[in-house]
Amino acid sequence: MEKFIELLQAMPFWGWITIISVGTVAIEGYIRIRSMQIKHTERMAKIKHGIDPGDETEAYKKDEV
Repeated sequence: MEKFIELLQAMPFWGWITIISVGTVAIEGYIRIRSMQIKHTERMAKIKHGIDPGDETEAYKKDEV
């Protein structure tokens, strides 16, 4: 553990920038993948219930007279 702390203290400024940027890209990638998974799940649920997943206005057609 002491070696790890020494490594962090010895790291130059550009090393910290690299670690932060890699972490940011990893978090952004996770958020995008999770968003795609949610959209896919919603699309599959629409198909399962017989709703056209490409037609966003179908749910509102019932309310129109």
